[in-house]
Amino acid sequence: MPIYTLFPLVAVTGAAGFLIGALAQQDISYRKLSDELRDPYVFRSRRKIFRALSFLGLTAPPTVQPTERGQSIRSESSFEESETESSEIVSSLDTGSVSLFEQFILWSRSQVNHVIMFMTFSIGAEQPPYKDISHVASIMKYGFPGMDEIRVYKNFVLSYDRRNRIAHWVCEHIRGECLAYRDPQTLEKPNEYIADQSIPSMFCPNMRDFRNTEWVGGHMASPQNYKCNVTMFNEAYKFPNIVPISRALKNNVWLRLEHYVRELALKSGSVYVYTGPMFMPQRITFRNWAIRHHVMGFNTVAVPTHFFKVIISEHRHEGVLPFMEGYVVPNAEVDSETDLRSFLADVRDIEHFAGLKFYDGEQRKTLDFTSSDSSWDIEYIN
Repeated sequence: MPIYTLFPLVAVTGAAGFLIGALAQQDISYRKLSDELRDPYVFRSRRKIFRALSFLGLTAPPTVQPTERGQSIRSESSFEESETESSEIVSSLDTGSVSLFEQFILWSRSQVNHVIMFMTFSIGAEQPPYKDISHVASIMKYGFPGMDEIRVYKNFVLSYDRRNRIAHWVCEHIRGECLAYRDPQTLEKPNEYIADQSIPSMFCPNMRDFRNTEWVGGHMASPQNYKCNVTMFNEAYKFPNIVPISRALKNNVWLRLEHYVRELALKSGSVYVYTGPMFMPQRITFRNWAIRHHVMGFNTVAVPTHFFKVIISEHRHEGVLPFMEGYVVPNAEVDSETDLRSFLADVRDIEHFAGLKFYDGEQRKTLDFTSSDSSWDIEYIN
């Protein structure tokens, strides 16, 4: 290549690279300063920053004047206008302090932002999986124990704990008619647990977290309760419904407790079940207690020390009060011959350690099912 063409090419390339770098640095600085302007902790100095950023078209916010009672009011705009100003960057330009080239750059940037926003909300919009949530009222008939990040599914509702990567609680409504029929499609279960796309991946466990550990995945809402519908059956395999559980506990006591709940639903017709993890304190010294629990996998999924089940059993006849009982089971190997009645616990104690609030209305004192057709005596499964 001739030298008289090489030097201009190098000069043009260098100038273009310098211009692109300057624009990129300007954009980065602009974004950082815009974030600082919205930060209430830099309120005292942001008026000085507005003067320095006059070439970007930013104007100072309305002044705040104190009243006689010590309260503050805005002198130029109402409260609704201030919310709009805090969420959008003022785009008015001072033509006297901005060059023609800077105005062109700002106009080009605004046009690109409009195109990107249009493409994002018109093409990439994702609809929620279930628009109809009218069934929530029937599932949560006896109230929400807590209101942290509620997730709604076909036949159960849960509150998700992002920090521990498991649910706070799961509420399900088990009906006797669903247990009496099985959809042939539910004979095959999913090979792996299913990720919930509505939860950010950084707050959700995956199958790698359960490999080479002492614990296996346990269902808080058992898929065996929904064999009548393949959609509800598969939803029970979603990760928000999965919790690390001891293999020995899952295959023995926990399985019997789930079977007891299903038998109760077949006899009463309708059972509401709240299931969730517990992190019980342990004594370290005579006066000191601490909560210690394992975590597993790269996502540090919390392993509960105990599990609870709060069961609300209704009567087939209307007007009869429901019966309520609670169970607390340690997340460890338990003697398979242990009677389920040894895990009975006061519901108020479960509320204390789980940080939840359950139904506290009128209840039946004993669990009996007596009707004109037949009499059922509920016995605990041994």
